[in-house]
Amino acid sequence: MCQQALLLAAMIAAPILIVGVLMGLLTGLLQCLFQIQDQAISFVPKLLASVMVVVVCLPWMFSQVMQ
Repeated sequence: MCQQALLLAAMIAAPILIVGVLMGLLTGLLQCLFQIQDQAISFVPKLLASVMVVVVCLPWMFSQVMQ
């Protein structure tokens, strides 16, 4: 039962984490290209992308938890 709970938690968290990592890499690349060294700039796109993923995937997440 614990194994199933951990697998479900990983499945639910995976889309948010993957988008966060990809946005972090993209903003890091853009900061490198434009030589911007501000740490706050990378936080906002990651936050917005994570919120959008949660909004899009919320019905799927609820259906997975209810099963």
